[in-house]
Amino acid sequence: MTINKRNDSPLNVFEDVFGTILNDSVGALAKATQTGSWNPSVDIIESNDSYTLTADLPGLTKGDVHLSIEDGVITLSGERKTERSGNKDLGHRYERAFGKFSRSFQLESGIDNNQIKAEFKNGLLKVVLPKVEASKPFEVSIAE
Repeated sequence: MTINKRNDSPLNVFEDVFGTILNDSVGALAKATQTGSWNPSVDIIESNDSYTLTADLPGLTKGDVHLSIEDGVITLSGERKTERSGNKDLGHRYERAFGKFSRSFQLESGIDNNQIKAEFKNGLLKVVLPKVEASKPFEVSIAE
């Protein structure tokens, strides 16, 4: 019996066959584990007064994360270093992605840069970005 080895990584074969069916989420993980890059999951919630950005950054410390805001664009970047050793131990399964990341988001309203609050706790980054007064919605009363 002859077995043709189509690809060295079972994740790549799975990605080839099912990647488009599963909206490339598994395929993206396979690529991230091989290329040394990844994108953390981020939620952005808008209220009348502010935006709240929450990012999942497991295994990182606040020193591994950089946050900047310029012209209404918030950029979250950093790096998660690999824990794989250089020795010749055989890996059984690698699913956790590592490497550098950078995510940028355009905010629709102006931000009060002096009132931004960021907290990093248990691998979760939470950033509250208050809107400037002129950007907050308000009702206009109509005279008769």
